[in-house]
Amino acid sequence: MLRVMSVIRRCVLGPGRKHSLLTVIFKIALRPEHQRPLLAPQMANRRQPVPQRAQQRVYRQSQIRYAPGAGGESEISCCVKYSVFSFNVIFFLLGFGLLLFGVWAQIEKDTFVNLLSKASKLYLDPTWPLLIVGFLTFTIGFSGCVGSLRENTSFLTFYSTLLGLLLIAEISAGVFAYACRDQLDNYIRNLLNDVVVGYRDDPDLQLLIDSMQETWMCCGINGADDWDRNTYFSIEAREVASPEAGGVPFSCCINSSKLEFKNYFCGHGVRLKPESHMAAHLAAQRVMAHTSPIYTEGCLPKLQLWLNNNMLLVAVSMVIIAIIQVLGICFAQNLKSDILAQRAKWYYTH
Repeated sequence: MLRVMSVIRRCVLGPGRKHSLLTVIFKIALRPEHQRPLLAPQMANRRQPVPQRAQQRVYRQSQIRYAPGAGGESEISCCVKYSVFSFNVIFFLLGFGLLLFGVWAQIEKDTFVNLLSKASKLYLDPTWPLLIVGFLTFTIGFSGCVGSLRENTSFLTFYSTLLGLLLIAEISAGVFAYACRDQLDNYIRNLLNDVVVGYRDDPDLQLLIDSMQETWMCCGINGADDWDRNTYFSIEAREVASPEAGGVPFSCCINSSKLEFKNYFCGHGVRLKPESHMAAHLAAQRVMAHTSPIYTEGCLPKLQLWLNNNMLLVAVSMVIIAIIQVLGICFAQNLKSDILAQRAKWYYTH
């Protein structure tokens, strides 16, 4: 090999030149790989074996030191941590279920497709409050679960703030309802009037009204004549020969909820005035015998009576809900302070 190099050197550079640049390059190129010099320190570092992930984790953990006198015990209470987690798992699952049910109901009615056309009547759709409550419950439960299980102070702060705002909103709503009860009563009456008018426009609303009338054994808002506001049950619908003219929904019929097979025609024409003498005689006999086929009392007086008779139960329920929210805030803040205290005990040597 040296003889070949000597011949090439003499041929290219001529005799007498022993250490030219071309000679050095040829010598380096013809050396074995393990004897070649490295061109840069970075290449040597790149060829070093990379430590495994487990070794890197052990190395980082070995660099963690506790502050002098702090000890190695955790400041985080497992009781508080898993109490917050288990408490919010229930709300997470409940909110997720309500959210799924509300979305399914909206998809079945194609409300998302016709959202703009039905925007003026969204307040009459009972699934929208279900979606809102489900979303709030899901958000609260999710933030509480993640914040407690992963010991994330940001999620715990968001969880406490959301619970606090919800508690303030509930207290404000209660004070407003008591201070403006007359205006609230008028608003509820107008809302129920709109509900009666839109009875056939929304299947969920129709199911809600029928369930309410069957459960409370009532008919209409203040009475059965309130159904005259509905286009289908109006007395004026006789002009188009509607069989439901002057009638009421089947849920107004007495004992309709106890029948195995519901009679959907039992309320047809029950509010029509008799036109013949025989019909008037039969109607008088039916009134005297107290055999009216429908409920005559309105649902709003029944609701007001129930609230008056169960005011203590409603108040206790509201207080229990408020206490649960306050306990959730306190537990979350306690866990957050424990996490911050634990972090304050650590410092890194590098």
